[in-house]
Amino acid sequence: MRLKSGLVATAAALATVVIPLIASPAAAASGTEATGSTNWYYGRMVIGWRINPYRLDPIQIVAQDRATDGYVVGIRLITNGASGHKVWSMRTVPSGQTTASWSTYPEAGWIDNASFEVCQIGASSGVIARCESSSVMNNPFDDSSM
Repeated sequence: MRLKSGLVATAAALATVVIPLIASPAAAASGTEATGSTNWYYGRMVIGWRINPYRLDPIQIVAQDRATDGYVVGIRLITNGASGHKVWSMRTVPSGQTTASWSTYPEAGWIDNASFEVCQIGASSGVIARCESSSVMNNPFDDSSM
């Protein structure tokens, strides 16, 4: 009986070590984060990187309009990778609000890195007045063996 319970304990201990080692790399890497701010905006993106399928999952986006200057604040994701340089659609802080947040799950093939731009957009014209870029968030996975 002692031998049998010893074998069960050993098997359980091995399972806790071996199973994570053979788990697929499809699991998410811990998120990378970039923020940016000035007197007219605050922007933040937190990205969870996944493979199998390649995607950014999830992306948490926050934008804040800090100035009452007749401009709307918009934020957009920018990625570089297998699909080339891609500028994703702009998300804007709705009129009458100072802060907005979104979650998204874009799939775009292998993505090497991502960043975001926060832009001032004319409230009446819809024309982008200026944009500021965040730091670059690099994919934590090594694709050399893929």
